[in-house]
Parts: sequence; structure tokens; C-alpha cells
Amino acid sequence: MLTYENHLMLRYLGQGYRRFGLFPLVSEPRVNWEFYAVVEGRCGPIFDHQKPTRLQSRTLWVFPSGSAHGWAGDGPRRAYITAFHFGSVPDQLEFVVRERGHLALPITPEECRQLVKLAGRLNADFHQPTTVSGLRFQGALIELTLLALSKLDTRPLPLPEGHAKRTVETAISWFSEHVAQNPSVTEVADQVHVSASTLRRLFRQVRNDSPAHIFARIRIEAAMRLMTATSFKLEIIAAECGFSCMSDFCRAFKGLNGTTPNVWRRKILTGPKHAQE
Repeated sequence: MLTYENHLMLRYLGQGYRRFGLFPLVSEPRVNWEFYAVVEGRCGPIFDHQKPTRLQSRTLWVFPSGSAHGWAGDGPRRAYITAFHFGSVPDQLEFVVRERGHLALPITPEECRQLVKLAGRLNADFHQPTTVSGLRFQGALIELTLLALSKLDTRPLPLPEGHAKRTVETAISWFSEHVAQNPSVTEVADQVHVSASTLRRLFRQVRNDSPAHIFARIRIEAAMRLMTATSFKLEIIAAECGFSCMSDFCRAFKGLNGTTPNVWRRKILTGPKHAQE
């Protein structure tokens, strides 16, 4: 067993035949995250010095740091394994594994071969690291993470507290600043670094409304401010608020206010409040 304790991410690399049926590994807490695959033969994890849950073939296990487990095998029969230990894993994988305790994922013969090749490629860097070894280790971690997550029907990660509100407020602010261009929901989502579907979900969560509906109201409210504060013609105001033509502007305005822009403007300009001013 070789260990690699320094700033690089790969802490342990194991590959080869094991006879866990004759020489089981006792259950003990693991310091690191473990990707463990049996690519030939059968083996299974042991928890708390108990019998293995089940001996399995062609399986990739992922265990979090702090997990206490050992390994048992199929009598005297050999099993070929690959093992990769890392100090940490990407958040997407950590969330899923912590929630489930550990993962036991079936892998195909081709994926078994790929894992053996991956261990072989890392062998030289693990024993004699160079200035680029850390990058190779990180690449291997991403490859293993993607393999594991591809086997799961994963749910969206929960966002940090306050993230939803900040994202919605930022999206609204950015749209308001670019209202003349009438950005699409997708364009706004790109600016706040989420997908369009996520942005819609966050708007429902925070505002109980869709971004399209809120953005439409922002355009009309911007037009209303210009109509009261300037003497611009309605055609200019419509263009300033991202409308391609007057008919679209009038239709949208009446849909939200129940009257046309001309009628609304006359009421505002001739009302008592305006007269007092």
C-alpha cells in the first residue's frame, strides 16, 4: 500500500488482484474520499466488522471521508480492483454521497477497462510527481466524478441560503438596465450564471411569478415613467422600452393597465395632482 500525503489531491492509488476472502480488510474510518471499483471477480464492503452487504462484480463504490468500512471477498477467488483516494470531491458528488451514505454503482465492461487504464496512467505521477501531476490528478477526479454522477438520477443541488433572492434581484436589476434591448429570459439567466429553467424556478420561489411576466411589467413601468417625466412621443418611448412597434406596445400596455397609453397619459397629465404641481 502506497500513500501520497502532500498538497496534491490524489492521496492513495491501488490496483491489482486481491484475495479478500482469505485476507479481508478490517473496518476502519477512512481519512479520504474513496473511489473503489471491482473490475474482475467479486468483493463487497464490510461495515462495523459485520458481514459484507453483498459481494458484487463490476461495481464502483464511492465512500465519503470518515466512512468506516473494510473489504471481504469470494473465498479464495481473486478480485481485481482499482482504488483512488482524494482529499476532497466536487460539491455535486459530495452532496449526493453524504445524503445516501455511500454509492454502489454498476459499471460496464468498457468502464472497467477505462478505470484500469486510468489507474495505469496515474501510476508514474503518483510515484514520482512532477509539476503537472496535480493537474492530472484533478482531471482523474473529474473523470471519476462524472462516471459516478452519470449513473444517478441526481436532483438539483440546494442553493445556499439567500442565493435565490440575490439571483432574482440581480436578474431584475440587469434587465431593467437593458430594457431597451428587451433581453430574453435565457440572456438574463446567462448574466446571472444560471440556466433559464433555474431562473424560472427561482422567480417562482421568490416572487411567485414568472420572469417573463415580471420583465413585461418592468418594460411597461419604464414606459409609464417616461410618459410622465418627458414629452417624448409614444413611438420613441416604445422603442426605449424594447418594443419593436407601437401596436405591440399598446397591446402590452392595455393588457396590464386596462387602457391605452394615450388615454393613460392624458389622465396623468390632466389629473389634479399634476395640475397642483
